[in-house]
Amino acid sequence: MRRRRIPTIVGLLAISAGVLLLALPELGGGLLPRVAATLLTVGVGAAAVVLAARELFDSDDPELRLPTPESRPQYRVPGAAFAERLDRISTVGRRAADDADEWDGARERTPRERVYASLHELGVDVLGRTDGDTPGAAADRLADGAWTDDEAAAAFFADGLCPPLPRRASFPLVRPELPVVRRARHAVAELAERLAANAPDSASRLAPVETMGDGAAQGEYWPTAELPRTRSTGRTRRVAVAVLLASAGGVVMGVPGAVLTAAFGIALAGAARIWEPTADIELTRTLEPRTPTPGATVEVTVTVRNVGETTIPDLRLLDGVPAGLSVRSGSPRLTTALRPGTERSFTYALTAVPGTHAFESPLVIAGDFAGARETVRTVAVTDGHDSLACGFERRSDDASSPREQATQMPGQQKAGVTGSGVEFDSLRAYRPGDPASRIDWHHRAKTGDLATVEFQEPRQPRVAVVVDARRAAYVAATPGNVPAPRHGASAAYSVADRLLDDGVPVGIGTVGAGDCWLPATTGEAHREAIRTRLAGDAAVPWTPPEESTQIREAVDDLTARLDPDVQVVVVSPLCDDDGVDLVRQLEGAGHGVSVVSPDCTDPSTVAGAYAHLARENRLSTLRGHDIPVRDWDPTTPLREVQARGAAV
Repeated sequence: MRRRRIPTIVGLLAISAGVLLLALPELGGGLLPRVAATLLTVGVGAAAVVLAARELFDSDDPELRLPTPESRPQYRVPGAAFAERLDRISTVGRRAADDADEWDGARERTPRERVYASLHELGVDVLGRTDGDTPGAAADRLADGAWTDDEAAAAFFADGLCPPLPRRASFPLVRPELPVVRRARHAVAELAERLAANAPDSASRLAPVETMGDGAAQGEYWPTAELPRTRSTGRTRRVAVAVLLASAGGVVMGVPGAVLTAAFGIALAGAARIWEPTADIELTRTLEPRTPTPGATVEVTVTVRNVGETTIPDLRLLDGVPAGLSVRSGSPRLTTALRPGTERSFTYALTAVPGTHAFESPLVIAGDFAGARETVRTVAVTDGHDSLACGFERRSDDASSPREQATQMPGQQKAGVTGSGVEFDSLRAYRPGDPASRIDWHHRAKTGDLATVEFQEPRQPRVAVVVDARRAAYVAATPGNVPAPRHGASAAYSVADRLLDDGVPVGIGTVGAGDCWLPATTGEAHREAIRTRLAGDAAVPWTPPEESTQIREAVDDLTARLDPDVQVVVVSPLCDDDGVDLVRQLEGAGHGVSVVSPDCTDPSTVAGAYAHLARENRLSTLRGHDIPVRDWDPTTPLREVQARGAAV
């Protein structure tokens, strides 16, 4: 602002001097006034050129990031890291062909070795599970290529990591797929087919890495901290530049008419400064239906009314679509002009997904008549609906009917303390006041001493359901799909709801995002508290956390909150090895651990098939340590998950 103040003062003084000379021409006579007029002319001309250049290339308005309500945040696709490794191999290999470098140089071997090691581990696991091979026998079969009839897949493990480049790879503008990448792709397809997965076609190429999401922190979904703000649109900048240059030319060439064109620019800039654009409006929003089922279409109707006394010449509205909902049809934007007392409505459709979705505050952009400045601010919805509830409902099956137990150790369990009960634990010396019914009279007859019998006190098992909401867990089958932690929130509520129906005290917690913790207890109020926490986005947000989670610290935090006898149900996509470490370390802390794992992989693609194989390997690892794991397809309706017993 200070940079503009000095030129403005100089310009006003120059204009005042010019007006004074026009009103009193006799002041221009004599040598000194002529010299002053000449200097003034040159100064005004130079200043006009400088101001024109600065107006063209400079702007005092900082950049303002506006939300994009048409789509939810983008997430990383499982297998994207594998695709990036193969892409890295291709990039390095092609550069080696272009530069005539040694093909087996040290700098090319690292990415190949990483891909080979990961696929070799998966191959040993798959052959062991499908054919019953020991790890040594499976490794021998991979090495001699006898495990498959696909020559390219067999060659990946049998013929080394640096096959010769095809001759056409050295031709200009020719970029064929490198042999090691093609062999890796065939190996993944063959291993996936052995697991009876929806294996990709071995002839299919890798999808572009750009289509798999980058998993980068995207910041706040609906940024409003810098609002309200009045800013320049930049539309008058070119007009101002043209006016200033014309004025400068008129000054230098002595053409008064050209100089007077500056009055137009002054008037335009003055109007933009004096009249700040405003919009006095009221908004209403209606949703139909209010409580849809997952996957249903929700019609949103927004009505904006001008309740002010002036016309709004330029009004742009962005409705606050929640981060968890995607627009199916229509647009949540409106551009219009409104006279006093008039209104406009627009409609768009959303796809419902489980959760309680609170709409963000709509954004309003009001421009002035000249299109020079605009005001950006939020506005509250004065009437109608401000949230959408989907899923997270009570089970509808008969609570009295027989059903599968929901924990790995159902029924009563030992409490770790002694007292009254039915199961003998130990004898101790008699203490005055002990009940006579607990005195061991046989011990008295044998030894002559009084002794009191101690029993194990029965206690109802307690369960903590923990949702894996780490940054790495935010994966989805496609970049714009529902992320795994939100599927995990739905599964966690299904587990808790079933356990509460069984009378088991249940608590919930999260690892990674948020700081959600509810101690284990029972009751309808507690059930509603669990539903509110998991259905909303405070405990498990739709945007991934910016920082990675240290597993050791997360386990220490959980164990500090858990009593030793509490069983833990971990809900995790198991999309990385840290998910396995989380489960293993909780088990190592002495807790009985079960796992519910939503499967967000897509084995129909090469990268997705690799992620599916890696995830199956992690599930196999946990089961090998006697940790029960329930593999859950999130596309299955929750009522079916409940009927099958979502918790293990």
